[in-house]
Amino acid sequence: MISPAQIKILKHSKNRGKFLIKPLSPGFGITLGNSLRRVLISDLEGYAIYYIMINGVKHEFSYIDGVIENLTEIILNLKQIRFKLKSKMYNKIPEHFTIFLTKKQSKITAGDLCGAITCLEVLNPNLLILNKELDANLKITLGIKKGVGYVPVEKPQPKIGKIPIDTIFSPIINVRFKVETCEVNNFYSSDSLILDIRTDGSITPNKALKTAASILVQHFTLFFNGKKTELKLPIKYTAYKARIKYFYMQKLLKCLKFAKIKTWADLVKMKPSDSDYNYGGGLDLSKYKMKISNKKKRIKNFREKMRKIVKLRNLIKRRKLTTRNETPK
Repeated sequence: MISPAQIKILKHSKNRGKFLIKPLSPGFGITLGNSLRRVLISDLEGYAIYYIMINGVKHEFSYIDGVIENLTEIILNLKQIRFKLKSKMYNKIPEHFTIFLTKKQSKITAGDLCGAITCLEVLNPNLLILNKELDANLKITLGIKKGVGYVPVEKPQPKIGKIPIDTIFSPIINVRFKVETCEVNNFYSSDSLILDIRTDGSITPNKALKTAASILVQHFTLFFNGKKTELKLPIKYTAYKARIKYFYMQKLLKCLKFAKIKTWADLVKMKPSDSDYNYGGGLDLSKYKMKISNKKKRIKNFREKMRKIVKLRNLIKRRKLTTRNETPK
């Protein structure tokens, strides 16, 4: 099995990122690509509108006075609005937002519709929602919440005029992957995976990839530990940092082992000229009288003493037997 040696960022911006993962064992390019793509599309969190209320409108097939579009077309436009939480200070957002459209303007965009929403940022404010007459006034109530993936419309709401919307919470617009062959030890038998991720801007592609990978790791730890563990999605970024520190320390310990450094004394005695990385201070420890208690030496000395005692006992027993046999009857 070949473990991936590097993850290279080929292209990265606010909305799009391209990543190269290599080398991989044959067949693992498709395995990792499919797994990451499914998690990226269906399991990341986002904010979206899940119901709408307009004054004078009772159902989704109604026409609104003074508005060119019918309610079905307006709902399709509302589904395209993308939100981002402005700050972590807003842990809980209100259940609904009420907007009054009283300005004398014909085109209403996402920025005009969501200007009253202070805790969320509208990422596509120029998106056209509806066209109305100049004198038409509207009162619109929007329900916005956080969710995961795609959520279809549930049972009809008991309140008349409250129109539910099937919601797309996922911040990922598209994920594509490509598998190619790469060279390892002069053989072109390994896979290299190229991931192309496009987001709506509420999350960076780099963070989206890390979150998706951490979700997969959380699920696979259930099989690794052999115990039923509680899954928390998504995993915090601090856990990812801890894993990076662990791999860094593992690599550092391998370097120390290669340099035959086993104790702190070996590291301190090492001269800077002996290492390419200027480790050590070149100290002379012969000046200091250090009493080092070595557990292995103590065990060895104890065993030698026990062996001598056993030999003496066996010798005494033999002498007693010989004296008994030599005595005249």
